[in-house]
Formats: sequence, structure tokens, C-alpha cells
Amino acid sequence: MSLVFKEQYRIELAKTLEGHWYSVYKKGKKREYFIGHYPSVTTILQAFPTSEYLVKWVAENGFHESRAIRDAAGRAGTKIHLAIEDLLAGELLHEEDYTMVEWTKIKSFVDWHVEFNPEIIATEVAIFSKKGGYAGRLDCIAKVAGDLTIIDWKSSSSIHNSFACQFAAYAHAIEETTDLKIVQTAALQLGAKNKNGYRYVIYPDWKNHYKVFQSVKATWQYDNFDCKQNDKGALVLTLPETLKLKLN
Repeated sequence: MSLVFKEQYRIELAKTLEGHWYSVYKKGKKREYFIGHYPSVTTILQAFPTSEYLVKWVAENGFHESRAIRDAAGRAGTKIHLAIEDLLAGELLHEEDYTMVEWTKIKSFVDWHVEFNPEIIATEVAIFSKKGGYAGRLDCIAKVAGDLTIIDWKSSSSIHNSFACQFAAYAHAIEETTDLKIVQTAALQLGAKNKNGYRYVIYPDWKNHYKVFQSVKATWQYDNFDCKQNDKGALVLTLPETLKLKLN
């Protein structure tokens, strides 16, 4: 089984100072056609109700400190994602290149892989849904125990309710743009505090989760644009590649 798109698109991050947006281009026989700017799935899910735990955590740590902790966790998460890509490519990793926390989470991925032996179809896939009005990038499509599954590697300390909506949006986009039929979605929480060292949470009812995602998107759309009468593309910047002053 392989990942083949019905039409070819180029999907790249757009220049923006708020959230993540993608510029989408359709590839024709002779040239590309600009389709539009689309918000990322995770940007849309900022409208998902904030958990009481998160509100308490920000209050206890303070706004600026919370952002610093979040950004540091994001950098570590990126490093762990890259390590997983290297492992799946057959590379040998060395403990000395990672912090103890990072190495523990990477090891938990190896332990999960040994137990479930997934058939990897594709990783780091840029996705786009014209019908849904969003774009993004998913971590992995794999067959696990025969079931075609969208899997997201999570290095966070918790499994959040919004994750199911995030993965459902990815699943919907894959079914819209390919002939694949997604059976389920899943979160692989790395470095979990249990005997396995990871949590593998499966969401078999992703189509109902997609309905929730659509509701969240409607809220996000209203909050960011409809009630402010902003242009949809206003958050995407057009910037020059070079700058120079004309000095006398």
C-alpha cells in the first residue's frame, strides 16, 4: 500500500505572525495554480474549550513563564519528532545527543514499535482539505494490526480532548484527497508514566470527532473574522525578500 494523491498540491507554511497558515498551490501540467491560504488544524483548534487544568497551570506559572515552558517543550518535541524520522529511516541514534527526558521518550517510541510492529505507509505528510477549509501536517499513516491508522506522536504530558478532533481533520483530508479509507486515528504519548513508558490511545469513531472539529472551526471563524469583518487572508503577510534604504 502506498500514499497516492488524486491531484498534486504544493503546501507550504505562509508568512504570518499569528497562528499557522498554509499557502496551497495546485500543480498543473505546465505551471502551478494558487488555490488559497488556509489555517492550520492546530490554529483552528485554539478555539477548543480550554481545560480547567491548563487555566490553573498558566495561573500558577504566570503568563510569560508559561510561554517559555511551552516554547521549550515545543523545541524538545521537534527534536523527538526528528529522531523518530531517523529511526524509521534505519538510522542509529546515540544517547549523548539528547537530554535524558528526550532519550526516555525516544526509547518509548522504540518500545511501542517493537510491540505493535506497524506497517508505515507515510510520515510527515502535508494535508489539505478544500471542503473543510484547512491544511496541516500529520505525523504518520500506518497499518496497525491491519487497520489503516493516522498516528500522531505526542511528547506532551497529557492526552487532551482536542487531539481527537485534530486527528479527525487529518483523516478527513486524507480520504478527500486520496483513495485511502482511514479506519481509526491514534495518539502515541511518549514517555508516559506507566509500566509501558507510553500510552497508545485509539479513536475508532473519528468521523463523529470530525463533526466536533467542524463546530470548533465555526467558532474559530466567527471569533477571528465574522464578528470583526476581517479579510480571511489578512493574517498572511506579503513581505519582500530583500530590503535596502536609498541613502543620500
